[in-house]
Amino acid sequence: MTYRGQRSWNLWAACLGFLCGLVLMSAEIPAGIAVAQTVTPQDKAHAIDPFTAAASGGNVFVGPTLPFGMAKPGPDMNIGENDANAGWAATGEIRGFSQTHVSGTGGGAKYGNILIQPTAGAPASSAYDSPRSEEKAEIGLYSVELTRYRIKVEVTAARMTALYRFTFPASDRSNILFDVGRCLVSGVRSGEAQRVKASQITILSPTEVSGSTSVTGGWNKQPNTYTVYFYAKTDAPASSWGIWKDGALRTQAKDANGGARNGAWLTFRTHEGQQLELKVGISFVSVDQARRNATQEVPSFDFEAVRQRLVDAWNNALASIDFRGETQEQRGMMFTALYHAMMMPTDRTGENPLWHSNEPYYDDYYAIWDTFRCANPLLTLIAPQRETDIVRSLVDIYRHEGWLPDARSGNYNGRTQGGSNAEFLIADAFVKGLKGIDWNEAYRAVVNDAENPPRDQFKEGRGGLADWKQLGYVSVEAVDRPGSKQMEYAADDYEIAVLAAGLGKENDSKKYAARAENWRKLWDAQLTDGDISGFIHPRHRDGSWLEPFTPLDSGSWGSKTFYEGNAWTYSTFVPQDVAGLINVSGGRQKFVERLDAFFDVPGRYDVGNEPGFLSPYLYIWAGRHDRTAERIRAIIAENFHPGRNGMAFNDDSGAMSAWYALAQIGLYPNAGQDVYLIGSPTIPETSIHLANGKDFKIVARNVSCTNKYVVGAELNGKPLGRAWLRHRELVDGGELILMMAARPSHWGADEEPPSSLAKP
Repeated sequence: MTYRGQRSWNLWAACLGFLCGLVLMSAEIPAGIAVAQTVTPQDKAHAIDPFTAAASGGNVFVGPTLPFGMAKPGPDMNIGENDANAGWAATGEIRGFSQTHVSGTGGGAKYGNILIQPTAGAPASSAYDSPRSEEKAEIGLYSVELTRYRIKVEVTAARMTALYRFTFPASDRSNILFDVGRCLVSGVRSGEAQRVKASQITILSPTEVSGSTSVTGGWNKQPNTYTVYFYAKTDAPASSWGIWKDGALRTQAKDANGGARNGAWLTFRTHEGQQLELKVGISFVSVDQARRNATQEVPSFDFEAVRQRLVDAWNNALASIDFRGETQEQRGMMFTALYHAMMMPTDRTGENPLWHSNEPYYDDYYAIWDTFRCANPLLTLIAPQRETDIVRSLVDIYRHEGWLPDARSGNYNGRTQGGSNAEFLIADAFVKGLKGIDWNEAYRAVVNDAENPPRDQFKEGRGGLADWKQLGYVSVEAVDRPGSKQMEYAADDYEIAVLAAGLGKENDSKKYAARAENWRKLWDAQLTDGDISGFIHPRHRDGSWLEPFTPLDSGSWGSKTFYEGNAWTYSTFVPQDVAGLINVSGGRQKFVERLDAFFDVPGRYDVGNEPGFLSPYLYIWAGRHDRTAERIRAIIAENFHPGRNGMAFNDDSGAMSAWYALAQIGLYPNAGQDVYLIGSPTIPETSIHLANGKDFKIVARNVSCTNKYVVGAELNGKPLGRAWLRHRELVDGGELILMMAARPSHWGADEEPPSSLAKP
C-alpha cells in the first residue's frame, strides 16, 4: 500500500553496503558477553525511537500511544494536500495537535480530529500555525517548542485520553485553542479527502470544554460520517473564554453548534515558565463516554505518572521477546519495529457506536492486505491473546454487518485492495491453536466471501466472483487489477480449505483446495522476459490473453493488470503451492534462475510492496537456503536503517517493520499455515516467551555480517536438516541452534517445506 513507483536496487552493491555498514555486528562479540546498553534488558521501551522511518515515506506516527491505543495525540503540519496520514512531517509549521491518527499508511488521510493549539496573544480561529524547534520524540513523550509563541508543548497518552503539559511565557493572554472544524484532508486529487460535515463545541466551565467533530471521506472514501467526541479539562481555571462559529469569534460565548468551522478558546494569565496541564478524553460514542474515559484514565493531573504507565504498558507488551548479544543499534531497531507493529489495528473495545457486543472491537484495519503476510502471524506468536481479540473482532463485524473487511477505518469497511484476506488471519489463528474464537461463525464468514458477490466490491468481499466460479479466473472485463485478485483469491480459497478440513468439512475442503489451484489458469507458459519463460498473464473473458502486456506491467487502483506489483512479483505469489510453482517453472534449477533474475535485474523486485514479502524465502523450496540468506541480508542492508530516513516506503500499518523484525530473528511465517521458514538471523540469541509459559530460543552461533549462511542446525539437541519448523515445534518450547559460517553448505537442501494442496 505504498502508492509509489517501483524502487530498483542492486544486489551486490547492497551486499557490499551490508558488509561495510554492519562491521559492529553483535556476532563479532564472543558468546556470553553482553553489549553495553543505555537501558536495562527489562526496560525495552526506552530503546524505541518513534522518529525511525518517519521522514522518508514511512509515515509512522511519532506521538505517544499505548499498544493498539485509540488515542494517538500528535502534531499536524500545515502542508495541505501533502499531509502524511500520521500528521507529522519533516517540513512545515505545526498547525496544532490532534488526538487521532493512523500509522504507516499511504494514500489519503484519515482522522486528525479535535485539534488543539496553545498560543499567546489575541485568539484566532485560523492562521495560528507556528514554526518549531527542540523537537523530540521518545517512548511515551513528544515535545516541541512553538517558537512563534515561545510555548513548550509536551504530550503523553492513556488508552483513550491525551495529556498535555504546556509551559507558557509571561502573558495576560495565554490561550488553548480547540478547533473542531479541522481534520487531515490529504488525497484531494484522488478523491480521498476528508471533509468536516458538522462540529459542535461547548465551554462547560472555566476548566472544561466538550464537543464533537463529524467527518466523511478519507482513504476508504467513507460515504457516511464518523464522529469523534471529546471532553477536555485543565488543571487551572481560565480567566476568559470564547467560541468561534464558522470562523467568527464571539468573546465570552460558550456554545457553537451547527456548521463545520467551529471552535473555542480558553485564556489564562501566566507568568514566565508557568506550566498548565490539559487532559483530552475522546470517544466514538458520546461526550459522556469521553468524560468517563478522561476521568477514569487520568483521574488526577500527574504527567509523569501517566507517561510511566504508558512506558510500563509497552514494556509489558514487549515482555514476550528478549535478545542477547545484540548491538545497541540492533536493539533500538528491533524494539522500534515491534512497536510499529503494535500500533494498528486500533483497540476500540467499548467504543463501537454501531452495535453493542461482548466481543472485542477493533477498527483501523488499514489494511489486512498489508498485515496478513507477517504482521498478524508475528502477533500470533508473541501476542496471541491480542491476535485472538483481533480475529474475534473481525468475526463480530461479519456477524453484524454481513462481511469481513479487507480494510476498515472510521467504523466503515473499505477499501479492498485485492482478495478477501481476512481468511488468512482466521486460518492462521486456527492452525496455530488460538482459543476463544467462534470457528463455526468464522467459517460462515469466509465462505460468504468465497460464494456471495458483494454489492460494492470496493468496500468488501470479492469482485468478479461469477467469472471466478465459472471460468476459474477473474477476467479483465470483470474487475480492475484482475491478475493480483486472481492470485489472492486462489490463496484465500486455500485458507478456507484449511479451515474446512480442521472443522471436519471434508467435501468443502476438497472444493476450495481445487479452487486454490486456479492460479494456474493465468499461467502463460509462452510469455517470456529475457531468459525466463512462464508468467501470470491476465485474460479476457473469451480466454484470450490481455495485450499489449509485458511482465513488468503493474499498477494500482483501476489497473487492468496488477495491484502494486508486476507479473514477476505475482508469478511468485503462490504460498499454498510453491511445489506446483516450481514444477511449472521447469524444476528446482530453473526456479532458482527465475528468482535470481527477479532479484538481480532492477525494476522487477520491489521490497516496498507486500506481494514480494515471501519471495526471498522461496529459494528454500528449491534447496538453496544460501540464496535466501544472501537476499535477506542484502534487502535489510539496502532498505532498513535507524533514524528518520530509515525506510524509503510506507510502513504499512507495521507490515514492513514486522518483516524486518522476523528477518532479523531468523524465522518467517508462511501465513495461514503452521510453517516457519528459517532465514539468516543477525541477532546472536532470541528468546520468545510463549503464552503457555514455555520459552523458545533461537541461537545463531558465530553470526556476523560475513557469517550469514546456516551450515548446520540442532533442534533441542538433535540434528535438524530442514530449513523450516512447524508451529507446534515452537510452542512446545526448546532451543534452535543455527551454526553460521561465511561460506554456504548444502544444509536445508534435502527436505523442502510443505506445499501440498492435496492435504491442506
